Amino acid sequence: MNYLMIELPLFPLNTVLFPEMPIPLHIFEERYKLMMNICLQEKRPFGIVLIQEGEAEQGPLAVPYEIGCTAEITHVQPLDDGRLLIMAIGQERFRILSLKRDKPYLVGLVEYLPLETEDEQLINKGSGRLRPLVIEYLQLLSRLGDVEFDPLQVPTIAEDLVYLAAAIIQVPIEIKQAFLVTDRATQLLRDLHTTYRQEIALMRHMPKEDQGLFSVN
Repeated sequence: MNYLMIELPLFPLNTVLFPEMPIPLHIFEERYKLMMNICLQEKRPFGIVLIQEGEAEQGPLAVPYEIGCTAEITHVQPLDDGRLLIMAIGQERFRILSLKRDKPYLVGLVEYLPLETEDEQLINKGSGRLRPLVIEYLQLLSRLGDVEFDPLQVPTIAEDLVYLAAAIIQVPIEIKQAFLVTDRATQLLRDLHTTYRQEIALMRHMPKEDQGLFSVN
């Protein structure tokens, strides 16, 4: 299948962004102030990619993982010295085909990666099994970490649900990257279902002295 290919400014970070999920950013390095100002002027997205090798700040440009997510800037607050507080929303998964290093920041030739088309009944069945676990997980977080949430805000649409579920669960970043890489909603639903069951079981048996460690990022 041929996907749309574009050149995309890239922002390597120690985080994984998922479609439809918000991300706040404090932009203070000159290279990324330049990148964000160009994105704002041209009204274009940028890509957030998890760092595979290197550091997010200062020094040489980091080596990113191959799969990332585009981000659309929704709000900007200018600060002193050209710094920016930015709120962005995840949009589309993408794969990096090649990297260019002729600018102060990375630019990738990327192709968009929509989820594969599958049987809607299977997707809805998997979504119906996952949603109660997401609600239970958030209820446990609410009790353990004094976090408030409204169960009615947990999506019923499968694609929205899987990315919310992947974003909020507190697991190692490499597991989140594996969620982002998954091309099939049915597989992602199964993987999330397994992970949520494991995490819920751990939380149910957590000693009281460790319960204050939980909070939603």
